[in-house]
Amino acid sequence: MRGVRGFVVALSLGCGTALAACGGGKGPVVRDTARWGGWYQSDTLGGLTRPRVLRLLVNFDSTADVSVEFVGAGTTHHPGYWTPRGDELTMQPTRGDGTPNELAFRWRSEGGRLIPLAWDRKIYGEQGVPLTKLVAPAQRADSTAGARR
Repeated sequence: MRGVRGFVVALSLGCGTALAACGGGKGPVVRDTARWGGWYQSDTLGGLTRPRVLRLLVNFDSTADVSVEFVGAGTTHHPGYWTPRGDELTMQPTRGDGTPNELAFRWRSEGGRLIPLAWDRKIYGEQGVPLTKLVAPAQRADSTAGARR
């Protein structure tokens, strides 16, 4: 039994050391999905032949999708993953094999808005795109579920 206990302790110490080394001393990335998760949308953008709207979907499983709707013509999707760091959110678009497809988007959170800090200017132009978090409308109270009047 002592041999097994010693093996478990050694294994635990080794795993703890390996996990600590993976983070580069910065600790693990904690994704606060309650804070960041959901839909974000830009105002209608001009500048091209068609107006467009940029949307960001931040999923609860660390995946994300930037979509650009060309009003009346269609939508392009740029899937990837997201990571937070303090008040900043980074979304890295990726190919199907997980390699980066373009430069990452980086925004700073200010209230319910994301203010652009970095993006791929070759693809999205020189002007940054601020996004507003979309909030689902409140559901009406169900008075048939036992609420007394």
